[in-house]
Amino acid sequence: LSRNRRRRRRHGNPQQQQQQQQQQSTGSSGSNTSSSSFSKDTQILVNGQRGQIPKRLVGVVWQDDLLLSNLTVFENVWYAARLKTPQSVADDIVRNNVLETLRQLDLSRVQHSIVGNALLRRGVSGGERKRVAVASELVLRPSLLFLDEPTSGLDATTALGLMQTLKHLAVTQGHSIVTVIHQPRTTIFNTCIDSLLLLSRGRAVYNGPPQQVRQYLESLTVIDPLLEKNRDARNDNAVDDGYRGESAVAPLPPETGIADWIMDVIKEDEQKCTQPQTVIDQQHGGDGVVDDTTAMLSLGDYWQRHQRQTKLGDIATEEGEIVGSVLTSSATEHSPPQDAKLSRRMSTLEELTAMPKFNTSFGMQFKLLTQRTLKQQRGDRLTATALALQFVYLFFTGLFWWRMPNNTDYLYQRNSLFFFMLIAQSNGVVTMAVNVFAMERTLLKRERAKKMYRVLSYFLAKTVSDMTNNVLLPVLYTMIVYWMANLRPTVTAYCKFSLTYYLIFSTAQSMGLAISIAIPKFQLALVLAPPLTLFFMIMGGFYIPLDNMHPGIQWATWLSFCRYGYSALLINEYQGRDIPCGDDSGTAQDNLSSLLSNQSNDLPTNCPLAGEDVLDAMGIRGSAVENFWFNILMLVILQLVLRVAAYWMLRRSKN
Repeated sequence: LSRNRRRRRRHGNPQQQQQQQQQQSTGSSGSNTSSSSFSKDTQILVNGQRGQIPKRLVGVVWQDDLLLSNLTVFENVWYAARLKTPQSVADDIVRNNVLETLRQLDLSRVQHSIVGNALLRRGVSGGERKRVAVASELVLRPSLLFLDEPTSGLDATTALGLMQTLKHLAVTQGHSIVTVIHQPRTTIFNTCIDSLLLLSRGRAVYNGPPQQVRQYLESLTVIDPLLEKNRDARNDNAVDDGYRGESAVAPLPPETGIADWIMDVIKEDEQKCTQPQTVIDQQHGGDGVVDDTTAMLSLGDYWQRHQRQTKLGDIATEEGEIVGSVLTSSATEHSPPQDAKLSRRMSTLEELTAMPKFNTSFGMQFKLLTQRTLKQQRGDRLTATALALQFVYLFFTGLFWWRMPNNTDYLYQRNSLFFFMLIAQSNGVVTMAVNVFAMERTLLKRERAKKMYRVLSYFLAKTVSDMTNNVLLPVLYTMIVYWMANLRPTVTAYCKFSLTYYLIFSTAQSMGLAISIAIPKFQLALVLAPPLTLFFMIMGGFYIPLDNMHPGIQWATWLSFCRYGYSALLINEYQGRDIPCGDDSGTAQDNLSSLLSNQSNDLPTNCPLAGEDVLDAMGIRGSAVENFWFNILMLVILQLVLRVAAYWMLRRSKN
């Protein structure tokens, strides 16, 4: 656990100017990760009062940058700032704060560039991307800013520039900055850090000025653990003469960076503590006989002993304690001051916890999130690849179903076209919905923790985006195919056809979203989504007529969105019209038999064939089921049920 060390402040003057310091914590092999539990003696002090800091008041920059890849640099920072800033603050003020933050982080020249990602779309560089993540947190001038390995993946020059920027902000803007960093270059170590915390397997190894860490480590000598154990038993802080005389840490080799040397020292100490003591003794020329006098102390033990003997710092430094200083300022004070120090009033813990849960209203959250989601998903869905795929679908659809004659010879071809468009597009919509939410899940979790917006506003904004961007290309494909295939040539039938496919695809998208929320593991959700979709497609009534399904599974057809969609398409195409007999067919009975592979003797033999007879042969009968608008209503109900279930699971979800 890292500690943000405070300087002494005078509380009498509310306008007391103060300067924060930047602290770095580092460890070996990722051992500096925070623990989820604290010791019983741990105290968390907020401005001198015991309590917890509201998450929305603390800026956190994670190691993995969760930025919206299809938004520009400015848009990423703007939406973060607008959602976090009180609604009473004018947009112009927020915009000026965003522009000033981009200038401070040297991002002004790329503010209109797409952020991009490493897989699909090239955008800004890695260093610029990391600074965008910092800007999204820094735009509100948080008093406490945590950064998890901000230099990971950056080259040495870019890493130095980022750390120098953070150092400048800590000195001039009054930010307390806590940074976890692995193996920093010597320039960063010597010039950018005010306070250093070294960790090894969750234990403090050193906590103090970075300029003194070398002197401290090199001064350690091997301690007789038996005398140390006896001193602990009598609770004595006096210095014993129980030294063996040899150095516990090898000195810094020439031409070696101090940060690399520190990491090597900690790593070697961890290995010694995990190896059997007989092996360690033999490596040092011993006979392998181990007792209490030959056991070795870890660097954490040395630091614990050092703390007992000396009183360093102006506050207690028990292991695991976090001391934070959270300051507040009005929204109009977000612009940086002209002088080198920032004047702020320290808020009490009661004032901090009494702040509104959300800074913006539900309406503004819905508006901003809708805009943000539409822009992000437009770049994911309306791409050149997606357009090319739809053109391929159109080409092959035209090859197989081009201008079908309007007679009984093509009943099966028409029905197969309806179902082909349904399964080809719906399966892709479901899979895409699972993929997209899997990428948004972690970002949603972090923004929820900061109380940036309500879950309902996010969900409704996503629903609006899903009903436009996600189904736009599939619906356009079906609208073009309608005239290519020479389907029922009336405006009313065309409009009903388009409405039906829109509801089919939006219901499929709702099912994909519900699957993704219900199954947090992305790979598992991606594996289960296609077979679940296929199951509902089989229940649609094309492969097996509804009357011919086994009674044990026939009830499941009422849960299938494919049944209602396919039935609505058939009703729209055949109801209220007569179908002429084809040139190559004998009777209408022959055509229906070929359509259904059903040699029933009670099939109609008259010609032309009534469309209602086709529906009856497909098992679509009854005053309700044979009604087009009944099937449309069922699609709407299914979509609402899936959306409500998805929202309920999302509210309860913690992952």
